[in-house]
Amino acid sequence: MKYLLFAIILTGMSGYFITVTAQNQPVRLDVDVSQKIATASRLFNGTNIEDINNQTNGGVFSQLLHGEAFEENVETDFLHLDRADYSKIYVVLDERRIPHLLTQSDVYNRVNWNNLTEKNDFHSKDIYNANPFRRPHILSGYRFPTRFLVFDSLPGNIQTILLDRINGNEQISKFWSKLVNGNPRYDYQLIRDGNAYMGRQTQSITFIDGSGEVGITNHGLYRMGIHFEAGKPYDGIIRLKSNEPVTVFVSLRDEKGIVLAEKPYQVKGDGTYEKLTFELTPDKDVLEGCFGISLKNRGCIELGFAFLQPGEWGRSMGFPLRKTFIEALKKQGITAIRYNGSMVDVGTDTYNYRWKKMIKPIDERRITYRSGFCPYATHSFAFIEMIQLAEVIGAECIIGMSMDESSEDIRDFVEYVNGPANSKWGALRAVLGHPQPYHLKYIQVDNERNMTRGYLECVKKFALAAWESDPEMTIMTSLNIGTNTESYARGTKEYDLTCEMIKWFIDQGKPDKIAWDPHYGGWLGFANDPGYTHEMGIDLQTDLARDFPGFKLNLHPMEENGSRCDWERGLAHAHNWNKNQRYGDHFRMLGTANTFQPHGLHYMWDQGRIHYNSHAIWFQPSAYIDEAMITEWLPNVVKTVSSNEPVVDITAKTNAAADTLSLYIVNLSDEPQQAIINIANFRHKSKAKVWTIGNCALTEANTDKNMYNVIPKITSVNLARTDAKYTFPKHSYTIITLYKN
Repeated sequence: MKYLLFAIILTGMSGYFITVTAQNQPVRLDVDVSQKIATASRLFNGTNIEDINNQTNGGVFSQLLHGEAFEENVETDFLHLDRADYSKIYVVLDERRIPHLLTQSDVYNRVNWNNLTEKNDFHSKDIYNANPFRRPHILSGYRFPTRFLVFDSLPGNIQTILLDRINGNEQISKFWSKLVNGNPRYDYQLIRDGNAYMGRQTQSITFIDGSGEVGITNHGLYRMGIHFEAGKPYDGIIRLKSNEPVTVFVSLRDEKGIVLAEKPYQVKGDGTYEKLTFELTPDKDVLEGCFGISLKNRGCIELGFAFLQPGEWGRSMGFPLRKTFIEALKKQGITAIRYNGSMVDVGTDTYNYRWKKMIKPIDERRITYRSGFCPYATHSFAFIEMIQLAEVIGAECIIGMSMDESSEDIRDFVEYVNGPANSKWGALRAVLGHPQPYHLKYIQVDNERNMTRGYLECVKKFALAAWESDPEMTIMTSLNIGTNTESYARGTKEYDLTCEMIKWFIDQGKPDKIAWDPHYGGWLGFANDPGYTHEMGIDLQTDLARDFPGFKLNLHPMEENGSRCDWERGLAHAHNWNKNQRYGDHFRMLGTANTFQPHGLHYMWDQGRIHYNSHAIWFQPSAYIDEAMITEWLPNVVKTVSSNEPVVDITAKTNAAADTLSLYIVNLSDEPQQAIINIANFRHKSKAKVWTIGNCALTEANTDKNMYNVIPKITSVNLARTDAKYTFPKHSYTIITLYKN
């Protein structure tokens, strides 16, 4: 059974939009093919992945389980949360073992986590002294004045349940469920004794006496279920320990808990963590199944890590990457991909975000860290998996590293990814299964920092260290500029430091090895904003060219942020595509956030452009626009004029042979717009192909119930060579492709 689905969505929310009444005069759209104004690169179709909304674990990464390290505290089912809020609330303990609720609805409101060497998550003083939100966050009726909803403020019945959960015999880590059959006596404990396999906590399961089965099940990402395909193997690893020999059963089950495949495995029980590898083949298709670990006789086990993935049939090139997600990225036409974000600079345990902690086999990367967005992250998916992803889809890759990496470690990283197999670190890469270099071209210095003396010195550190292993490595900054024209203006400290940085690269003889990544707006209206050229880095590029004749700053804006997934985001993305291509000579690469998102389960930044659940994956509107751009790529941008550009925006491009011309028209208004089109210096056939998306409310979206709610429509039309008339639907993006006569 194949459940790979693609769909277009048009959704929107209240925000910037244009209301236009019917006009007496049509909009005039003029195109002059003889005047080339820019060159657009296929690298403009980039994307951004960061540790947010499970873009990797539960998404493109082959791991099918959630809560793999058993680090989360007890489940929150007793709160009866709305589905959309389930991903946002966790139970945490203070030093008194008093439970509180923590929300991930705004991780930029930072809290003081305890050090990982301590048993519990927080000190009570830090919980009660947490900074308040500007306005309380209401989640499923629970009012969070800060990141915490403290125990004292919870209803009495909730307090009782919470205390029973954390102190009773059914302490089960969030995302795992109790599995009991027959009449056994049992005990479940979450143990924090300083001897955890990974992080601070292990899950113990004890079959005390009686008959039957005692265990736990995992239902995949946020309990969406796991899609099993009949007759196809699934393999995995469990890290566990026992103080005596015991037989552990590993199983795949359907929605009702009925076993689809099961095998027993003997644990020697010497008190050390053992590695249990397994393979299971389900006997029927299941859309929302689960994975089980259980005992059927007396015994006790402590679980430290669990991993389940499709066999090679479901992965790409043997890498831990799911084929369905790789196919989606290829369909979207992604050509560049950035791996960077708040896991680098927002998390509590950023000292653990180091590449040398990311390169062992997945079950041996014994790291958990509070990444900011994900309260209990691991390094199961990390730099190397990201570079492999880029290799599989044929995209350029940008790896964002902590600015605190040492010079030695930066040099070693570049040797690991690009060095020959007979070098020290290249040899390790070969041992781990990739003899050939990865040919990584970009490493980025941290994420969304300010231009300071300290940052500048880190950029130099990265450059000098990287060039020891690969003189061709490009160092990319992550420095946002914004629309305020005083930012990075001449005479400011930021600009002076920028000039110092550019001069340093020029003095090294490597002016082309510095790149700048300014993040930019994905909101409807950004492309019309007077500050567009400033936020995109074009103003800075122009100023630097004046101060350093012959120098051109390499601009790689890799994060278009739109805060939504719907058609309003899609229309804004289309408008950005148009404007960015007209300024194409200013950019080397462009990217958009975010790449993936589990449908209905984001915790922040609801802007995933490919949505998925346990058994399906589908496009949001902006992804269809990317697909259309790349499918019939044209590089040469020619001159266009719109008589009402704030409402009807036009970009036009030709191919290298100049025998194909496409017009890209954005109608930002809420009414159809009549237009008269004139094309100079291109005698075309009358019949034109028309690709259009939109003509709906900005709030329309593709959902798991209607994945094809908003999709492109392809038609044809006869277009006159002069004064051609065409009516563009409301809130739409239209591509008209013409062929030379």
